[in-house]
Amino acid sequence: MALWLPLVSPIEIPNTGKWRSCRLINCALNGKRKAQFQTNSCIAMCTSSSSMMSKKLVWLWTENKQVMTAAVERGWNTFVFSSHRRDLANEWSSIALIYPLFIEEGELFDSERRRFATFSEICSPEQLEQLQLEDEHAKNVVVNLLDWQVIPVENIVAAFQSSQKTVFAVSRTPSEAQIFLEALELGLGGVVLKVEDVKAVLELKDYFDRRNESSNLLDFTRATVTQVQMVGMGDRVCVDLCCLVRPGEGLLVGSFARGLFLVHSECLESNYISSRPFRVNAVSFCLE
Repeated sequence: MALWLPLVSPIEIPNTGKWRSCRLINCALNGKRKAQFQTNSCIAMCTSSSSMMSKKLVWLWTENKQVMTAAVERGWNTFVFSSHRRDLANEWSSIALIYPLFIEEGELFDSERRRFATFSEICSPEQLEQLQLEDEHAKNVVVNLLDWQVIPVENIVAAFQSSQKTVFAVSRTPSEAQIFLEALELGLGGVVLKVEDVKAVLELKDYFDRRNESSNLLDFTRATVTQVQMVGMGDRVCVDLCCLVRPGEGLLVGSFARGLFLVHSECLESNYISSRPFRVNAVSFCLE
């Protein structure tokens, strides 16, 4: 049995812009995503961008319950506690799914006393050099820069660039965290956000949302249908969405992830049928 997926016919999309980029909207639909895009009257073929930013991690260091709740609701559930605040960690663990880590003698341990990371306070370039040689087996390194203006963030990134360690820097503001995550266009592996204000968590999450949007940009190129081949009778595949789409919105459809075709929705009126702003005629297929 063979599955044939012929090319979709071109769809006229009324606009004067050129296909340049597409920003994906996070809308789950049987493993597919709905795309919002600029429009014109040509077929557009989409290719994914290769410059995806590496994933960054966020840990929280706080004693504010509202900060903990806001962080967990946004998918950040690793929390750093001082060794004498196990009672607070136990209390929060009873109401939320968190992963507590405790600072003890320059290291971070989990609740079962397993070593998880090293913890160092750095205030001079000499201490940074010593940190590099101190423990080659530590996979995670947390650095608390007591004055990061004395030790530029770029020095930290460069020092660990060739290692396999995940380096975190303690940040006291969202803007400081952004500096740690972007230095030398590479940044550290993550940040430990040490705050007592819910607003800081919301601001950092907004930064990650904007960052994810920019990494989801896709490039469009023009494609020309040079041949149409009959493959027999087939069935039409319609995708009915759970929301209404507007002109300029549709789905990216194709047989391979490296190349997708942009198919407009049925939100435009025609002489033959009323508009269906929830539907996309994704593809046709036949079985042999």
